[in-house]
Order: sequence, then C-alpha cells, then structure tokens
Amino acid sequence: MKQETLTLVLVNLAGIMERADESLLPGVYKEVGAALHTDPTGLGSLTLFRSIVQSSCYPLAAYLAVHHNRAHVIALGAFLWAAATFLVAFSSTFLEVAVSRGLNGIGLAIVTPAIQSLVADSTDESNRGMAFGWLQLTGNLGSIIGGLSSVLIASRTFMGIPGWRVAFHLVGIISVIVGIMVRLFANDPRFSDTNSRAKDQSPKSFVSEVKYLMKEAKSVIKIPSFQIIVAQGVSGSFPWSALSFAPMWLELIGFSHEKTAVLMTLFVVAGSLGGLFGGKMGDVLAKRFPNSGRIFLSQISSGSAIPLAAVLLLVLPDDPSTTFIHGLVLFIMGFCISWNGPATNKDSSTEISSERLCFGSIIRICALFICSPYSRDLGPACLWL
Repeated sequence: MKQETLTLVLVNLAGIMERADESLLPGVYKEVGAALHTDPTGLGSLTLFRSIVQSSCYPLAAYLAVHHNRAHVIALGAFLWAAATFLVAFSSTFLEVAVSRGLNGIGLAIVTPAIQSLVADSTDESNRGMAFGWLQLTGNLGSIIGGLSSVLIASRTFMGIPGWRVAFHLVGIISVIVGIMVRLFANDPRFSDTNSRAKDQSPKSFVSEVKYLMKEAKSVIKIPSFQIIVAQGVSGSFPWSALSFAPMWLELIGFSHEKTAVLMTLFVVAGSLGGLFGGKMGDVLAKRFPNSGRIFLSQISSGSAIPLAAVLLLVLPDDPSTTFIHGLVLFIMGFCISWNGPATNKDSSTEISSERLCFGSIIRICALFICSPYSRDLGPACLWL
C-alpha cells in the first residue's frame, strides 16, 4: 500500500474513533443520569463543559497543526481523548464526569483541525466537496459505532460493571490502538523526506510565533465572509446540539434500547449519504454557478430542516408502535439537513482564506468547527441556557 493511501486510511480511522467517542455520552444519557442522579439540564451541562474547553483549545490546535507533524498531532489527540474517556468510565460523581469531559475536549480539539487540513490540502475546487463528503461518511460511521454500541450495552452488566462504563472502556482502548498506528505509520507530506519546506523554516521563539499567529488570526476575523459564516454557524449548531438528546427522547417516549439504536443508526446513515450527495452536488453546482451554486444548495438544506423537525416533534405521535414512520422521517431529515458542511461551509472557509497566510489552511479548518454542524461547540451553551 502506498504511503499516501495508508496515511489517508489511518486518518479516517482516527476520524471514526473521534466521532465514536463524541457519540458515546449522548447514547447513555439515561443511564448516566440515573447513576449520577442528575436531570437533562445537568446532562446538557456535561456537553457544555466539553464544548467550552474544546472551543478554547482550537487556537492551540491551529498552532500545533502549523508547526508540528500533523500525523503526530493526531496521535497525541487520540491519546488525550482516550485517557479522558477512561476517566469518564471510572468516574462516580457528576463533578468527576464533568472534569473528564472537559479534558476530553482538549484531545478532540487538537485532532480535528489536523485531520481535516490533510484532506483540504489534498483537494481542489473540482473534488473538494466530494472529499469532505467521504470524510463525513467515515466520521458518521464512527457515530454509528459509538452510539449503537453504547445504547445496546448500556442497560446490561458485565462482571458487575455497568454496560455504559464498559462502552467507554472499549472506545478508549481502540482509540489508543489507532493513535499508536497513526504515530508509527502515518505521514505528513510537509514533513516528508522529499519536502524540505518545513525543515527550511527558520526557528522562531514560541512568543514570536504566538504573536504572529494572533496577528494573522485578526486579519482572518476581519473578512466579512468569515464573520457571516461564523454567525450562521453558531445558530446553525443549535439543532445539531439538540439532536444529541434524541436517544434519550426516544427512550422516554417508550422506545426500547434496540429500537432507539436502529432509529439513530438510520438517522446517521442518512446523514452520511446526504453528506456524499451534498458534496457531489456542491461540486457540480459550483462549476455551473460559481458564485451561487453552493449557497443555493445549502439554503435548500437549511430550509428543509424546519418543516421536517416540526413533523418529527409535533405531528408524529409519542407512541413506540410507530417505529416505521419515525424511522422514515428521521431518514429523510438526516439526508436533507446534512448538505451544508461538505457542500458549502468547508469549501467557503477554504476560499476566503488568503494564500498569503502561512497557516491559512489551518485557520480555515478551525473556522469550520466554529461554524459547521460538526462542532456542537458554541451551540450547546445557548441550548443549555
């Protein structure tokens, strides 16, 4: 297998485990709430704590991805989130879980920009949407693995250990294995033997590098398109944050663990297919309508979310016997509302980043996780309130 292909495979594996780790807690909200004697507001604050830490660490993630081997950064992030996942499994109080989830946000923040920047740097306008669509698909596969495994074993006990704790242990162990593989076998093209660009850079002090980073970050923040995308993304992340409570909502209205797992799997699969469709259609429309094609597609996707959510929450009965119709609506909704990221948000942040910025490819990726549905970082704060 070629080095480039192996690197992409390992990077996608890291992405799968990252999303699996993120989806663990929402899948066992009911059991964790019972174990910690807390209500949905308290459970929401756990996501809030992680989101605050994760958002705060994105500048650090940008610095690491610019000045260090991105494969090594991904491995470091995997080790950090795995350690935090183990801590959650061992925690017995609400405070311990909250602190562990906060530490988990550090690892997730470090690894995400590095993963996506490797994809962004290897694509162009003609195939960038499709590439991000595939990345979304593999990431959603991780969500399926994490959510399905946690929901199915949450109510069981293994050798006296609650199933939800076992799920966290399993994801932590696999994350460590993936991190080791990425560290040993993945390759960052910027630090390859044939690419001396990184080696030829003159060393600078940490303080001077941070000052330069802040200076360039300010220039990016002043770009109007960037400001609009961030503003749209903050509000756009609200529904995705709310959907993290979907497994608990389905269980509370009477669906079994197994049916809940099937319904959420349908939703994630639909989101994966929708990401591929949105990315491909974004590339096609960008060729025919360079200035409006991607935006028009995202307007359709965003507009469809409101009526579909209304049908799901207000029209369908709270009856566990309506599994088929709930699954159908969740599938249609997941497919239609998942076009924005691969079709528009990620590509737009690429285009508005000036090539003169030495870390443009990284700052644009950090922007994605402020403004895209993937983040769930700023939205949970408002959703929790």
